[in-house]
Amino acid sequence: MPVNQNIQKRYFSISEVAKLLDVKPSLLRFWEREFKQIQPKTNARGKRAYKQDDIDVIRRIYDLVKVQGLTLEGARKALTSRKGEVSERGKAAALAAIAAQHSQVKAQKAEVAERAEAVAKLKRIRQKILEARATLQE
Repeated sequence: MPVNQNIQKRYFSISEVAKLLDVKPSLLRFWEREFKQIQPKTNARGKRAYKQDDIDVIRRIYDLVKVQGLTLEGARKALTSRKGEVSERGKAAALAAIAAQHSQVKAQKAEVAERAEAVAKLKRIRQKILEARATLQE
């Protein structure tokens, strides 16, 4: 192998995959039981090692269930009906769409957090005003 060539990882741990998709590892274990297409290698201690193909299937499931709102049964049917139909260009487009939707969800989560923080600040200010009003009325 040439010295300047990047080494690509072949296997990923469950925590790496969970972090990549911003989901909990328990959801990945659940999906592994529900979808036969996800078959990570496991060692004697049960530690999972996901290949890129497994991650692609998980991303597709994420898109079907979390983004498009399908049930698990609906996602199962969609995966089996589209098996073999996805070209490389289709994969790239699907991954780009998932990434865009994922970033939108993250932005929405950040907006909700900012709103919650603003509401908390306003509540504290209101409490201080009520305390000041009570002292002025005494």
